Order: sequence, then C-alpha cells, then structure tokens
Amino acid sequence: MNASAISEKLRLLLLALLVLISRLPFLSAGYGVEEDSWGIAVAAYHTNLYGVMEASRLPGHPVNELIYSIFWGNGPWLFNFFSAICSVVCFVLFYLIAKKLRVKNYAWAALALVFTPVVYINSTCTIDYLWALMFATAAFYAIIHQKLFWSAVLLALAVGCRINSTVLYLPFLIWLFYTNKNQYKLNDYIKFSFVFGLATLICFIPIIKVYGWNFFSYSDQFPYPSIPKVLYKASIGVIGLPAFLTTIFLVGVQIKKTKYNSIPPRLNYLFLSLFLLQMFYYLILPQKSAYLMLLVPFGILWFAYFLSPRHFVILCATLVFSSFFMSVNLTDSFRGAKHSKLALKMKISGQEIFFDPISGPVFNDYTKRLNKLDYTTQVLKKANEINYPTIVICGWWFNQILIEQMKKPQQGMVKFAFYLSPLMMENYILKGYQIYYLSEQEIYNDLFYRFNRTKNIASPFLFVNSK
Repeated sequence: MNASAISEKLRLLLLALLVLISRLPFLSAGYGVEEDSWGIAVAAYHTNLYGVMEASRLPGHPVNELIYSIFWGNGPWLFNFFSAICSVVCFVLFYLIAKKLRVKNYAWAALALVFTPVVYINSTCTIDYLWALMFATAAFYAIIHQKLFWSAVLLALAVGCRINSTVLYLPFLIWLFYTNKNQYKLNDYIKFSFVFGLATLICFIPIIKVYGWNFFSYSDQFPYPSIPKVLYKASIGVIGLPAFLTTIFLVGVQIKKTKYNSIPPRLNYLFLSLFLLQMFYYLILPQKSAYLMLLVPFGILWFAYFLSPRHFVILCATLVFSSFFMSVNLTDSFRGAKHSKLALKMKISGQEIFFDPISGPVFNDYTKRLNKLDYTTQVLKKANEINYPTIVICGWWFNQILIEQMKKPQQGMVKFAFYLSPLMMENYILKGYQIYYLSEQEIYNDLFYRFNRTKNIASPFLFVNSK
C-alpha cells in the first residue's frame, strides 16, 4: 500500500471519528424530541419483557426495534448512540460513493450529508431515520459496485427500519436502466425485485405474526399543517435557513450561465424520480421534515454535478454551518427551544416562533429535549402529591411519561392515558375520577375523537413551573 492510500485511509478515519465525537454531547437528553422516539423505547421494553414483538407504531419498524428490545435496560444514551453509529457508517459509505462517482470534493460531500440539520439532529436520538438512511446508503453503495443481490437485501433492511424507504425501489431500477451500454437485462430486474420483495417480507414476519396482514396502517391525530408549515418543513426544516438561501442563490447563478454542467443521466433520472416520489408522499402527510431525509444524499450528489466545484464546496460548507447557526423554532414554555437575547420573535399560523442568528437547529433540538424532560418531571412530581382518583390525558407526552415513570414508580392515585373518548371520560367521572389534560392535549383529544368537549369535561393539569 502506497503512502497516498495510507494518507487517504487516515483522513477517512479521522473524519469519521470527528463525526462520532460531534454527536456525543447530545446523546444523554432522553430518547429525543419526538414522541415516536419514546414510543420505540416503550415498545422495546414490552418486547423484552413479554417476548412478543410490539411495534412502536404501525406499519412497524421491525429491524431496529428488535435490536433495541435486545438492549433494553441500558438507558437512552445507548439507544441514541446506535443512531450516532449509523451516521458514522453513512459518512464512510457516502465518502466512498462520492469518490467512486468521481465527485471532485467527495470529502466535503460526505461531511455535508451527516451535518445537514435533519440528519445531524436525528443521529442523536432513538428515532429510526438514521437506521433507514444507513441501509439505504449501503444499498446504493452495493448497486454502484454491481452487487445487485446485496443491494436488494440492504434496501429491504432499510424498509424494515422505515417502510417508506420503498420509495427508492423505482429510482434504483432507473439507475440500472441508464447504466452504460444497457449492462443489465430484464432478468436482472426480476432477480433484484424478487430478492428485495422476499427480504422485505422476511423483515416484517415478526410484525405479521402479531398484527396479521392488516399491519399496513397508521394513525395520525394531527390536522393537516398550514401551508407555511408544509413549506418550512420541506425546506428550512431539512437543510436549515443558511443552506436554503444559499441553494436558491447558487441555482439562480447556475441557471444564468449559458453552459450547464453535465449530470450523468442515471444520476439525473434517479434523483428526479426520487424527488417527485418523495414530495408526493410527503404532501399526503407533511408532518415531519425527516420524511424527506432520503433526498439528502442523492440531492448532494446531484448538486455535485450541477454546480461548479467551487460553488459545490460553498453549498456543502453552508449545509454544515446550518446546523449551528440561524435557527427558527418554537418559543413554547414546555416544548420549545431556548434562544439567545438576539432572537427575533413573531407569530405564524397561531404559534410564536423565533429566529436566532447565533444558535442552530442542533442546539435547539437539544434544549427542546431538556425542556420536555423538565416538564414531564414536574408532571410526575405533581402527580405524586395528588391523593384523589385522577386520570390525566397525556397525548404526545404519554410515552415519555411512561418511561420517566419507570425511574421512580408512582405510589399515588393518578393514572395516565394517551387519549380518552367521550364515553371513557363519562365512565371515569361516574367512578369518581377527576380528569385532567396536559399542555395542548385538550385540542388533540378532540381531534383524535372528532368532538369538541374535552375542555368542558376535563381541566388543565397545572403546576408552578420551576424555571
């Protein structure tokens, strides 16, 4: 091995270590901001306890959830560390992918992937996005090395982490179709499809055994977001404000040129087909920016060819910068993020938000996690003081309450519920229970059961916030 190859491997190792170290400070603040992260922990606990597969939410995420169930009992740091390791694997694979595809600034491309805000944030919590991204990246790595069998298996594992990873199936076939000199025949497509389908089925057997063939369903208590929220989550929520503005500017500069950089047809059609499919499915249920995460690696590769090398480095640097500066987030006292004195506040779609030039989305996410932990601690403390039959509607706080309650089991007379139907509330009242609801959950209990009386039947669960 020559000196150049050794230097290359050393650089890759040091950069991978940098990626891992950058995640470590954020791994200890519970399982994450999203209720689904805490739901995974609840499901892992029940699967470990009873030996029967429990999905955190349907249609299920059996690959990572089964692994989490094996390691239940070691606290949130380990679960979050798994996601951090997934980000390191993504970095290494994408570094090699970009190099293989002759991206001039391939190290920058790989750093941009793992430091893009939506990727960085979700690599520090328990949610399954990074598991799916890792296997999807590995599947693409296999396909560009002409390992179709392993690409199909790895893509199935991505689907076993997040079922919407199936969105890559058609773009991968398009990549094969546009590979030089029609290298792949109909038989190759059939084999790829068969292995992918069979491996996906095997991944979901634990789910099917418990939930039957009706496992392919989901529930969502949230209303369709307003247009500003939909646009925010699909842009700034994914790549951050600086990168969003930089992308618009650089695309405008490139369009004004008389000559365009040549994008390989197979990459061009893969990315465009994936973009259309992802946006279609996102707009059906545009609740989270992370739903668009699979666009990030392929978008970076596409821009590596579309932009000049200098402009591409600027874009990559801005994607990294966006994780640490110029954040936009909620000011909510129970689930909002902290902000500096330089922050500007405004109201959009009925919610107060802030723009803070000197704090970034990663810091915001971390402080939101701490804020939510403090809120649940206060709820449990207050619940221990109640000496009469009580039930509390928790909604999106429910999974976090269950997990935090395990640290110090309640001895009082308080029960916690996800949501309560009108009939259930009436039954509890007849049994002498006082009904309360946590912050904002009177709204979502009504939405969940499609009525508007929660606020009239139940009372807000109030306490003096210690902060």
